[in-house]
Amino acid sequence: MLIVVGHGTGTAAGDAALHALAASLAGQGAFARVKAAVLNGEPTLSDALEGAENEPVHLLPFMMSDGVTFRRRLLQAMLHIPGARTPLLYPPLGLNPGLADLIVKRAEDMSETASWPLPECRLLLIAHGSLQDPASAQAAESHQERIAAWHRFAGVETAFLDQPPRLDDVLARDGAPLLGVGLFAGEGRHGAEDMERAFSRAACPARYCGAIGSDGGLAALAVGHLKSMPYSTEWAG
Repeated sequence: MLIVVGHGTGTAAGDAALHALAASLAGQGAFARVKAAVLNGEPTLSDALEGAENEPVHLLPFMMSDGVTFRRRLLQAMLHIPGARTPLLYPPLGLNPGLADLIVKRAEDMSETASWPLPECRLLLIAHGSLQDPASAQAAESHQERIAAWHRFAGVETAFLDQPPRLDDVLARDGAPLLGVGLFAGEGRHGAEDMERAFSRAACPARYCGAIGSDGGLAALAVGHLKSMPYSTEWAG
């Protein structure tokens, strides 16, 4: 049994990408059952485990980094799983290097829509960030470095909601056309509302390409991700 587990937004719209990914993976047939669970709201991890007492359980974190939500909240939830089972835990999907290809494809599609030559555009990777935990920034910067090495854009930058360089400050600077991709697991408040407001005030030509968590290519990426070695069941951050 595979459980795709995310942070959870508390809204159906915000968690739609999580449920869509779980449904897509169910159609792949690699697991007898695939369910979705969230750490904030419902269905909980315990809900998803109902009726699976005799099945091995695999957990795929639908998260963009291995920050506090992964290292603490998910591992704490695992400690409260009834019985003696310890699920196999995979790395967060957002750490997969293949995510860079999906990011670039999103930017390419938007550049065509806007009739902006891609080599003249800047790519902006937008993550939550945190002054207390570097994991979100490190994940974003890893994708930034990988994409920058391909020399497809005039520049590849990062911006964050809760740490410098802050998104509003980056968008306040004039410059070449900018294509922004949100490193968010869905179109919740950060992935949609915050981005719409920020990009409406941009000083340069700018388009938001959406949250990568809603990308249709994630299911194929996840299939390959699940073939990698899971974290040890003894791993505790």
